[in-house]
Amino acid sequence: MTIIGIHTAAYILYIDTPPSYWSIAADRSFGETFQYIKELWLVFSFAMLTRIRSNWLYGSLSLLCCYLFLDDLFLIHERVGEMIALNFNFQPMFKLRAIDYGELIVNAIAGSFFAVLIGSSYWRGSRAFRQVCYRVLVLLGGVVFCGIVLDVLHIIVTTLYPRLYSAFDLLEDGGEMLFMSVLCWYGISLIKQQEKVVQQPELELPLQRKG
Repeated sequence: MTIIGIHTAAYILYIDTPPSYWSIAADRSFGETFQYIKELWLVFSFAMLTRIRSNWLYGSLSLLCCYLFLDDLFLIHERVGEMIALNFNFQPMFKLRAIDYGELIVNAIAGSFFAVLIGSSYWRGSRAFRQVCYRVLVLLGGVVFCGIVLDVLHIIVTTLYPRLYSAFDLLEDGGEMLFMSVLCWYGISLIKQQEKVVQQPELELPLQRKG
């Protein structure tokens, strides 16, 4: 919320576009750097759970978060999507650019891969793992909705109504950050719960009365 507030204040003070470093929509900005930290924490959280609980299935969640981190850091779906659009000569349609269709294809391939990976892990997992998996996927669904669905609507709607550009920045990038923050908090809570279980002292048996 603080970063979104900074973005809004920067927009009000600079009327046109917020300075790139303070804009939540800009690459390598303050907000996106903080997003990298949250994604990295999730990678290590699920990797730690894999070791602590001796359950390799948590590794699938760690791998998913690792992909999200690398995708944000190296702009994987943007760069690969642009290559696909150029190589296959995609054409703009329905207010979307050719590169947008390339990005959707990359996201669909990555989504299909992780759907199979996490789906098989879910099927093999225990009840506790399935609960964790369900909550993580619900929150990631919010991230995907903001990052992909709202992104497409952002492009289509702002082509017709440019004044809504800033509002969509808040909905898309701000929403993505909020969902990722909740997901990061959940990853931290899982580690803390596990620490409590490990550190919990054994209950002493009551002393028997001497006859």
